[in-house]
Amino acid sequence: RGCGWLKQSCWWEGSLCPAPDGPSLGGEGAQRRGCGAMAEVEEAEVPRSIEVPSSLLGNIIGRGGQVIKRLIQATKCQIEVPKGPKPTPDEEDRPVIIELSGSDEARRHALAAIRDVLEGGEAEDHAARIDGALVVNHGFEGRQRESWTLWRLTAYEREFGVRFEVGRRAVRCWSERRGGLVGEAAKRLSALLDAVVQQGRELVELEVEATLDSDYENVHYDKAVAPLVDQYGVLIWLPQPEDGVVKLKVTGPAEPARDAALLLEAKYSKGKSTASVLQVSGQVQGMPEGMAGDFANDIRNLEAEYQVKMKESAHILWLVGENAEGVENARKMLVQMLPFYLPDGFFMLEGLPQEVVNEIKMDSGIRYLMAKPDCAISFDRIQGTAWICGVHREAVQKRIGEMLGKWESEHWEQELEDYGVAMWLLGPQSSGQWLHRMETESGAKIKCCPNALKVWVEGKPLQLEEGKKLVLAGLQQMTDKRANDEANGGRTFKAKEVLSDIPPHMKAIMEKLAILETMKRGGRVPESLLRERGLLPPEEPKRERSRSRERAPANTTAVEVSEWNPATGEMEASTVDVEMGSAAASEPAAASVSDDAPALSDAERRARALQAIQARAGGAA
Repeated sequence: RGCGWLKQSCWWEGSLCPAPDGPSLGGEGAQRRGCGAMAEVEEAEVPRSIEVPSSLLGNIIGRGGQVIKRLIQATKCQIEVPKGPKPTPDEEDRPVIIELSGSDEARRHALAAIRDVLEGGEAEDHAARIDGALVVNHGFEGRQRESWTLWRLTAYEREFGVRFEVGRRAVRCWSERRGGLVGEAAKRLSALLDAVVQQGRELVELEVEATLDSDYENVHYDKAVAPLVDQYGVLIWLPQPEDGVVKLKVTGPAEPARDAALLLEAKYSKGKSTASVLQVSGQVQGMPEGMAGDFANDIRNLEAEYQVKMKESAHILWLVGENAEGVENARKMLVQMLPFYLPDGFFMLEGLPQEVVNEIKMDSGIRYLMAKPDCAISFDRIQGTAWICGVHREAVQKRIGEMLGKWESEHWEQELEDYGVAMWLLGPQSSGQWLHRMETESGAKIKCCPNALKVWVEGKPLQLEEGKKLVLAGLQQMTDKRANDEANGGRTFKAKEVLSDIPPHMKAIMEKLAILETMKRGGRVPESLLRERGLLPPEEPKRERSRSRERAPANTTAVEVSEWNPATGEMEASTVDVEMGSAAASEPAAASVSDDAPALSDAERRARALQAIQARAGGAA
């Protein structure tokens, strides 16, 4: 139809799938690729080979042969590249002949794909064209724009029954419906692709310098910026610190990205506390004049009461202040004020189960409503709330109600009485044996958390009922067992036999801990325990004192004597303390002196001591 090479695979109307010289899709530079290259091949006989510069063979083969394998799989044409050594710098322009074998149509597809890959195209783009997909060049620079475009397009997949992929050079779109898209639906999708690709080109990139002492590592969990991330797809990239700062990268549509950058600057650069309330573009600014004046007065009172400053932008109302508690209280008050002034424009949906909030946020139906210009939604999983702005409140509530009904039909939970009940459901020694058996018999997914004291059952309605029945039966068995134990005088426990109150290896550990605890408190640890633990050297054995040491100290006198010094070979004078009467005591006769022996005078004792010393010195010489 317009590009005859796709034949029956093409699901676009002729008016939307132009000939090679047809109009562009997605703005300037976004023409469909492939149709023109295929038309050139159809004009002449399809060749069975193609010459490629040896320096470009790597583009055709790809890493590990991935590109050439994908081309062969998509085109159903056998592509043979001659094997040989890597070309030298002088041989880079030497042509290499690639052989093609297959039907005319397969070779035609392979030739067009090889030519485009040589120009920098992707093999997946040609594979998508052969499969009947629409391929639109986007001309993006950077992965952030590609990620944002895919995020935006996936919100429309359910509505149009299509599937999108965003490659390095193009957007690929497949129809999931039998017969494809024709008529008005095809025109709407064409306009959508045009608008989203253009928005991707217009994304802005901003930079915020965060200080190292701020909590910049948790920037992706910032509650003030989260509504802009969920509603407008603002991307925040956290690089490594440089020169004492962290340069946060913010990418997104112009106004939401600017709001996110200002919030990040206030918190991570200036150290303020921040909060935000989402709105549809210009919703508060569009209040009637009288209402706007009353709202402004209430805002001034709010700022004075909570010591905060509120700033209005087209997409959010954001608060900044020094005190985190004051900022949060001001946000809660603002959430109560807005439905009072605009009851049809703002609504807080409460009571959402935490387990289902993320599932609701990622639902394709909810995302399609959020993509509308007059609808904005922000979710708080911890509080279990959904803040709904705009005119599509009923549609949002209806979709959330449908998801909650489906979740309730496939989910059941019950709080448990105590820790022992949870351990009973898990099985012997908390092995999970009984829980696994209940899952096998019911086919449902059953979880039991002793810390949360709760049991969950998830599955299809029939599986859910069977799993619920088994869990309740297990709880009833526990109740009956407790009643039986109480009727028989209480539960009996078998005492475990132990060799000692504290095993030997534990005793050493306990003693060590006692020592450390005593030291920590500044107490004195018994030296015997320290020696036993090897923290002090062993105590030397006590020696028996001789009787001679028990005697009263003897009368001594200092005497100068001459002694032989072996080191110098000379006689040297020295002073020696001499116990008077020692010489006499050394003689056998002196040991048995009777009480009748005459006492010696001091002069005689000194003379005898001097003789003994001289005799000793003479023996040493």
